[in-house]
Amino acid sequence: MSNPAGIPAPAPVDDRVSGLGEGPVWDVRTNSLRWVDIPAGVVHHSDGSSRQLPPPASAILPTVDGWAAVLRDRVVELDGPAVAAVPLGAAERCNDAKADPAGRVWVGTMSGDERPGRAALLRLDGAVATEVIAGATIANGLGWSPDARRMYWIDTPTRRIDVLDYDLADGSVRGRRPFVSVDADAGWPDGLAVDAEGALWVALWGGSALHRYTPDGRLDTVLPIGAACPTSCAFGGEDLRTLYITTAHRPDEHGRFAPDAGKLHAVRVPVPGPAPTPAVLPAAAGGTAEAPGGV
Repeated sequence: MSNPAGIPAPAPVDDRVSGLGEGPVWDVRTNSLRWVDIPAGVVHHSDGSSRQLPPPASAILPTVDGWAAVLRDRVVELDGPAVAAVPLGAAERCNDAKADPAGRVWVGTMSGDERPGRAALLRLDGAVATEVIAGATIANGLGWSPDARRMYWIDTPTRRIDVLDYDLADGSVRGRRPFVSVDADAGWPDGLAVDAEGALWVALWGGSALHRYTPDGRLDTVLPIGAACPTSCAFGGEDLRTLYITTAHRPDEHGRFAPDAGKLHAVRVPVPGPAPTPAVLPAAAGGTAEAPGGV
């Protein structure tokens, strides 16, 4: 097992258990973390608070002035109106979402029954969602290289991480090609984060591990985690060298639940990652989000 830097195993840092923890994101304004429990529609905050949104809540995104949430079929400002509708087609709901280094919002959708070809990867151009990649099944992890010339994307059932040439000026992509294929016994690639060296950290659903791939696609680190289904990861901490990992409360292949399944984990890593770019939202498109409760 590869771990040349001697990174310790991630450990739980929050006792709250999510059915499907996802989408961790660091807030540089408050030096704190938020993440979602998708089916419960809950946004968790590292200060110990939680906030109820209309489920499912697929992602939480920092904006210039606050926060936005990605719900089943729309993007909303917290405490504000819906700003964009997301056409689902035959897909069931929105899934992973991130802002690119220009603040442009990308949203993946997913097919609940995992029937191939029913989902897509979408880019928000103002209040309009543009389909960029069709024919997906579970549009998942997203990330960009430090120079913003590459975009990485995962359609989980393919067991593959794809790379595309990226034009930051207009958000266009071309030259989609395989970057890494994950062995069947290693799990399913889910969420990802790109560090300052351009290496990808990828959560392996069902694999109880994170993989780090160098920019040339070489696997250089395998980091075991005490949960069968890690879902995503993000850099945080004041120096952005803490890797936070969300997990799902799901059993392993033997039907056993690890004690830390569904919890937020963290580990210190040698190479930092970038702070998330605030999402640039369009002017409100009308229609108010269902009243979110709590804080």
